[in-house]
Amino acid sequence: LHRQPGHHASVLLGYLPVSKLESFDDNSIGRQRLFHYCMRRMLRPLVDAGRNGVELVCADGQIRRVFPILAAYIGDHPEQCLVACCAENRCPKCLVPAKERGVNTRFPPRDHTQTTCTLHEQATGQYPPNFVAQGLRPVFSPFWAELPHANIFTAITSDILHQLHQGIFKDHFKKWCTVLVGKQDFDARFRAMPVFSGLRHFKDGISKVKQWTGTDHKQVQHIFLAALVGAAPHPDVIKAGSCLLDFIYLAQYQSHTDRTLAALQQALDGFHAAKDIFVELGCREHFNVPKIHSLQHYIETIRSLGSLDGLNMETSERLHIDFAKKAYAASNWRDYTIQMTRWLQRQEAVIWFSSFLAWHNGNKHPVPHPADDCSGSDESDAPPPLPSGSSYCVSKRPQFPRRTVQYLQENHGAVDFLHALQDFLSTSTLGHQYFQPNLNDRFDCFSNVVIRLPPHDYMANTTSRDYTARIYSHPQRDNSPHTPATPVRFDTALTLFDEESQQRGGFHGLHMAEICVIFKLPLHLGNCPHPLVYVHWFKSLNHFDSSVGMFRVARSTQQRRPNASIIPIHHLIQPCHLVPRFAKGPINPCWVQGRVMTETDTFYLNRYIDFSIFDRYQNHF
Repeated sequence: LHRQPGHHASVLLGYLPVSKLESFDDNSIGRQRLFHYCMRRMLRPLVDAGRNGVELVCADGQIRRVFPILAAYIGDHPEQCLVACCAENRCPKCLVPAKERGVNTRFPPRDHTQTTCTLHEQATGQYPPNFVAQGLRPVFSPFWAELPHANIFTAITSDILHQLHQGIFKDHFKKWCTVLVGKQDFDARFRAMPVFSGLRHFKDGISKVKQWTGTDHKQVQHIFLAALVGAAPHPDVIKAGSCLLDFIYLAQYQSHTDRTLAALQQALDGFHAAKDIFVELGCREHFNVPKIHSLQHYIETIRSLGSLDGLNMETSERLHIDFAKKAYAASNWRDYTIQMTRWLQRQEAVIWFSSFLAWHNGNKHPVPHPADDCSGSDESDAPPPLPSGSSYCVSKRPQFPRRTVQYLQENHGAVDFLHALQDFLSTSTLGHQYFQPNLNDRFDCFSNVVIRLPPHDYMANTTSRDYTARIYSHPQRDNSPHTPATPVRFDTALTLFDEESQQRGGFHGLHMAEICVIFKLPLHLGNCPHPLVYVHWFKSLNHFDSSVGMFRVARSTQQRRPNASIIPIHHLIQPCHLVPRFAKGPINPCWVQGRVMTETDTFYLNRYIDFSIFDRYQNHF
């Protein structure tokens, strides 16, 4: 149920009024007081239950006395300030001065009891100096004042969606870099990015995107730093971007240790150390921004409330569809509040009964109700779950049956296919070999393979699909006359080279390879139950570019020809993303047309393409 709003573990308590209160002289104060009054009415049962307890039936069937308290409050910055009864130019969690929110300094936290007393003194006409010094608003009866065992200032959580994705990255850092690089050059670099499974290809660049979602921001973050390399006017711009992306990725971990929290603090310190370059370059005047200051509270929030993935506004934004938009659409738009609540009650009854039937029939994962919406992402490229105990999966029928060696050489670039196959057969133990491979042999080839990924230490995969990835290897394919041809695609992957060295973690014991041909060995050449893979090797990961924070790689050659081999398919560990090493100046027009992998010689191993590669970078050194 964790991070899965479609499983209906969240319950709607009520709708809050959004009246503008135009009859009030200061309607902003009136709306704030109305909000706290409604919340106080809604949470009134928690006062007695938190003090005296209430008997509840637990999951194991036992009846226990439970003391429910307000532990966490999820909201964006304006709502956090509304809850904390402070102005929006102040921090809802600490007492940072209004002009010092851009410094890398910790300030004393707000005190629950002291704030309550200050508001009470202001209400009785005593006018305490702390009321103005702490930036408080005249909301004299906050809803949290009487809640037992609650501290509203520690309960306010960090918001990854609005503070990181849509805040610092989209509203600030991306805009600063666009000013420095230019929209046209930035768009050309995004168009030149190689494809990757699950990665959105911005064929028109990013400047023409009108409406951004949290998913779009994550897609841009995967390749943003790679597009910035070679165009940034100063190395500190790259350093600030690398530290900021490190912070964003580490903050999204679903479990943390002292090591990850230390890395989170190191990334924050690195960003603050390099951020002044944007002032020197003239694209920023100051950093007195509330969302930049909010980064100071991430570590303490994680230590007190746990990982932030369950405290993210993405969940509430998703629930807004079920609890508000769909319910309103089911009404006749007149007296809609009553109709919405009645519709939700009926939906919950159907869902509960469906869950009971699923439990009664022994189905562990009940089928979602038809009214449920999916995650909202395009899963057409998502790999299917693998059978239990299997490390890979290919189609039952090959997409390219009976292909000749000449076809593989001309269309797949497998120039040394026969030589590599002879070397593989001479060193393998496939049983009796009847014939030597020759130009007349034909091979059944597959366009892609789905492999099982190794488990991630800090990202708890919730479905079997999260453990798999798809690797493509196919030439250009012609489709129907009204459908464009499928472009050529040969993915790159990390392959197992030394199993003993891989025990050290990171990239130790792994080599990078371009997947050129996925094929089945004919029976007359040997008894091989699993498919084989013809690959072109890259050089070992020995050149770490500290200015970018990524490995710099190049193709491996032998006598001016690709260094090729044939490996078993179970040696594929996971796909990886190579990005070109952009130089200063205009982008090569051939790169924009999709031939970047063949037109360039030097690449970077993309650090931010997914959490698995990112974690390998973290564990390598």
